[in-house]
Amino acid sequence: MSQFAFRTPAGIQDFPNDPTKQQNLDTLWNNNLNGFIQQGMMGNPWNASNTPATTNYYNPLTNSTPSSVKNIQWPAFPGRIQFNYPNNQSQWFQMADTGQMVANINNSPCNPSSGSNAPYFPYGPRGWQDEYCEWAVTRNSSGYITRIDFTCENPEYWNSLWLIDPNTVLSLYQSILNNPNITLADLSLPGITDPVTGNPVYNPLNIWNSGPEVTATGGGAIHLTSTPNTIQTEIGLASGASVLRNNPSGTTGNTTWPSIDYNELLCDAQYGQMNRNSDPNIGGNVNSLVNSGFVVTLADPPGLYIQMPDFSNYASPDGTDCSTFWTILRGSETLSTQSGVQMPGNFILHAVFEVPSNKPYVVGQLTIGGDAIEYGSQVTNTFKMQIVASAFAGTKPAGYDAVGSPATSYAQPLQLFNESYFNLVYPTMVPNPANNPISLLSNSTFIPPTIQLGSQGVDMVLTCATCTADPTDPSTFPTVTFDDPNILAKVCSVENGIAYAVPGNSLPSTGYTALYISVSVGNGAALGAHGIYVTNQGQSGNSQMPALLNVV
Repeated sequence: MSQFAFRTPAGIQDFPNDPTKQQNLDTLWNNNLNGFIQQGMMGNPWNASNTPATTNYYNPLTNSTPSSVKNIQWPAFPGRIQFNYPNNQSQWFQMADTGQMVANINNSPCNPSSGSNAPYFPYGPRGWQDEYCEWAVTRNSSGYITRIDFTCENPEYWNSLWLIDPNTVLSLYQSILNNPNITLADLSLPGITDPVTGNPVYNPLNIWNSGPEVTATGGGAIHLTSTPNTIQTEIGLASGASVLRNNPSGTTGNTTWPSIDYNELLCDAQYGQMNRNSDPNIGGNVNSLVNSGFVVTLADPPGLYIQMPDFSNYASPDGTDCSTFWTILRGSETLSTQSGVQMPGNFILHAVFEVPSNKPYVVGQLTIGGDAIEYGSQVTNTFKMQIVASAFAGTKPAGYDAVGSPATSYAQPLQLFNESYFNLVYPTMVPNPANNPISLLSNSTFIPPTIQLGSQGVDMVLTCATCTADPTDPSTFPTVTFDDPNILAKVCSVENGIAYAVPGNSLPSTGYTALYISVSVGNGAALGAHGIYVTNQGQSGNSQMPALLNVV
């Protein structure tokens, strides 16, 4: 590998007084991003056609070619609310804050004729806030908003931070939410510990990072919780968008930019969710760069970033500039590359909009465009989000038709878990305003579980798609192998009909399989991340999913 290493989001340093822990976090974060990039660049060789491994997306850890940067921005307000309810503009702000939608929507926007009406998704306590920006409001006894917390921090970073030091995560929660009463137990999953560290296990949907409103007993916005709002998903989206599509509209001929519609490209490439502000914009801009012959990636430090609001239409009762009520708690207004060149846009991770206590009014008594601020989404509607792409001149790749169904599907490894974690989290159902609870497993991450060198018979669970097995007949069980012959797995039992939203997906699927496996790691195994193969009986020549297990 080169000497390059990824920085943490916005270059934030959460261990300013402990260089050893900061170095451990930097290393872990760098390794996690490396794994996410490898997964994204795989495409989907298991159960989709026209999804090649990428040629014009690169990993900066293995390719140090000098590059330039370009920011890609989109409105932070949920675009799918505006698209699905064009005749309910007066209710948009309320819906974006509460998740209480006026009607069901089609669950297959790319192919409405094959879909059916379903409760508004993504599901979860803030699932509908799906533009990589989520917020929670605090109100006083009179019902006026006193504070709004906005976050775009990805869950993978907070899970990584917890693996280094749960008590630092606790301190940050207490500081960010200005609540010293938050406890470590509040943030932990009950009844289990990490088998390697012995520490509690983080609950990403703990009571202080759940829902759109803060009360004395819970609520808050520390990091993203909507199932598609992850950095691994963002990397997968950008890498998937780097594949050119010759036939994005399903018609004959060869269509090229700029005539391709961003939503058409998204549907034919099958990444992201149609009619969001974010996914079509990100994918379309990345694809446009590749169509011009560039090789692309997410610029360092990879992340989603809040931009400064446009305060020109804000007003306060005493004429105070409302921009002074905006406080950046995490991240920064500006950021430079590792070589010292200022990057475009802002790099805000967490911001608070709150009037100081010495003023005789609160946020709910400010106005935007003459209207009092009744909902946090009115503020969301005045700023944008961004990612930054990095690109260098290369060769325009060949194009492919739309993603399709192959003649033969293979077993696709999805995620690997410690069995104790899976057995606790999978049955835990999370409520939401759509009254369609989903498994807490949907808020897991692709950070690989850790196993120690020399471990024998460790109970784990591997979820997979398009696996074929009869749970009553062990002769039909798939085989599980690793990219290192010193790591062995035995499939002990199988459970079909596993239903959850694999992180990154907007809707849960009911068609997954759980393979209960026993994993042994010989002393000759290489340290670091390892990929997994799952092979259905009677098949061969399958592909691995990278970075699903970490050996230490």
